[in-house]
Amino acid sequence: MLIRSFASSFSALALLSVMACSSETSVPSGSGDDRRPRPHTSGTTGEFAGDPGALVRVTANSRVGVLLDELPASIRDRSAKTLIEKPESYWLERAKNQLELTTYRLVFRSTYYPKKPRAQLQLPDRSVWNIAFNDPAGKKAAAHRETINGHDYVVVDFQFDTALLAEKASVVRSEPNLGRVGGYWEEPFSFPIDPELIVQRTGYACMDEAQFPPNSVDTEDVIFFYDQDCDVEEAPTPTGCHQHMPLPTLSCRDALDQFVGRVDTKVLFRRIEWDAKLADQVRVGEVTNPNGADLSVVKSELEVNRVTYRYIPEDSCAIAEKCVNAPGWRRLLQFNASEQNTGVDPVHLGDVDYFIANPDAPTELSSHNIFEFSACHGHYHFSHYGQFHYGAQDGGKRAFCLESTNRYSNNESSPLDSPYYDCAYQGIQAGWGDQYNAGIECQWIDVTDVAAPSTHNLKFQSNPDAFLCEGDPVYTRAGDLAFEPTEFKTATGAPVDRPKCDFFSDNWAKNNEQAVPVTLPKAGEGLITSECTRGQIGPRRNCGFKANSTLESCAPGQVVTRTCSIPSGSAPQVARWCEASKVLNAGMACAESDALANVTIEEAAPLTTTFPCPDKRSDAEPGGSYAIYTGVSFPGDAEGVVTCQ
Repeated sequence: MLIRSFASSFSALALLSVMACSSETSVPSGSGDDRRPRPHTSGTTGEFAGDPGALVRVTANSRVGVLLDELPASIRDRSAKTLIEKPESYWLERAKNQLELTTYRLVFRSTYYPKKPRAQLQLPDRSVWNIAFNDPAGKKAAAHRETINGHDYVVVDFQFDTALLAEKASVVRSEPNLGRVGGYWEEPFSFPIDPELIVQRTGYACMDEAQFPPNSVDTEDVIFFYDQDCDVEEAPTPTGCHQHMPLPTLSCRDALDQFVGRVDTKVLFRRIEWDAKLADQVRVGEVTNPNGADLSVVKSELEVNRVTYRYIPEDSCAIAEKCVNAPGWRRLLQFNASEQNTGVDPVHLGDVDYFIANPDAPTELSSHNIFEFSACHGHYHFSHYGQFHYGAQDGGKRAFCLESTNRYSNNESSPLDSPYYDCAYQGIQAGWGDQYNAGIECQWIDVTDVAAPSTHNLKFQSNPDAFLCEGDPVYTRAGDLAFEPTEFKTATGAPVDRPKCDFFSDNWAKNNEQAVPVTLPKAGEGLITSECTRGQIGPRRNCGFKANSTLESCAPGQVVTRTCSIPSGSAPQVARWCEASKVLNAGMACAESDALANVTIEEAAPLTTTFPCPDKRSDAEPGGSYAIYTGVSFPGDAEGVVTCQ
């Protein structure tokens, strides 16, 4: 900030004189809010005074496995043998996927401890995780078959070890017990032993949807919503776990016990002495602006993308928010998008009356129309977060809330804590990022009208309108943000003002754009026809299927009966029936939860199943059409021909 440059060349008296003679200056906020951003500092006294940063060792014992319950009994033994013989790398990725289920609780940790101030303790980047396949006593462990609370498993025990590297003063703000060397804290966790297919197996029982738009949870993004403490709720509330109807009838832990099997453990955080060698081993993240804030698009997040299909009714918020080009069946390119603050100071927005609790007292940001109220969603939107494109297809601007949700950096410039942990107080902490996962409503580009198969660049440009300060915010003499007029207008024609900023360089936006090539499959293909990359098995997975391009007809609203068989000697096959679109002339590649029917077929005998024929949705979509998708029950088996009469 400018205070630092002034202090290097002016006396304290001269600095006060300069500030007194100016109506606006780039200084830290003086709002008095106890969550206001703290400038980067290394000031710590006592036993840590000479240390450039802080180290917290993180350890845990757990077990991870593959649930066999959903496989036909005829292939369980050989499937278990195949899994036991998998290389260590297979189990390493599965263990990491289980540990990532700590994300929600550790990012929003303060809400779990309302009586004593505690903040985030998110695990560092998984590239610096150490996992050893040992039991809790440290003895070498191997994958083996075991029955756990009535569930058939291949399971292996493991030990986890890593270290948090952070700005010193933040450690005690995150956890008061870490204020001295040897101080420790244990955070409790209940994990599904098999971290895959959680939504398919337990529904929304473990999904915390508070403050997210409707329909944000999907099967591929559970780490952003997994909350072991979700309980049975009588009705949806803005702060409760559950927004999706019907509400779950089991708590998360009970649902895990009944349908998956769970492991209870604790993640141990222990403050350790400064160790330069260890710090070098776990340090992650570059600093691109050592004197303020800077945003960088995270390319690896953009590489997480998928094609799905969704029917959008005319009264949908997606229509009101212009997230799709038209109502009806739409083919959507969903993707993660995240921008990281690679500077040393926060990107600060501040107070937002997100749910309009005080309509007669607008916040500073809403009074300048930076945040605009969405009548459909019932909260404020920030419309200047990012611009998206797929080839020539404009994806528009997307955003609803600016939070610190991912601590990408693990270094001395990045605090462990962030004041931006909800939509009521918004910004991005130094070293942190604001991630929009692919499943969130409107986090997509409507590619229905894009010819396929084809390959184009998926592009994300963050902060396109310079509303987020990448440098030093400009404040008035009273300590309030200074604003300037812009050419933008709200939907009602009101003028929009922009916070003033002293951008740190003329080339401040050079890292604000990334693009990755994405191949759009032909109509009728998408997520469920893509390769399974996380070891998903069984009939409930949403990957590894093959589309039958021939559509079948039926009488809308009537019951359809189909008897299916596979040739003698074939491995068990899964058949999934999905609604088809007349407009797109293709099946809608549905997830298991949206399937008309989803069954496993064995060679022993033909299998008969019934399902409702798709009903009329509109004049353009009269119903009466469906498609079949098939795949092996256990990946690696030979694909068989499924014949249905």
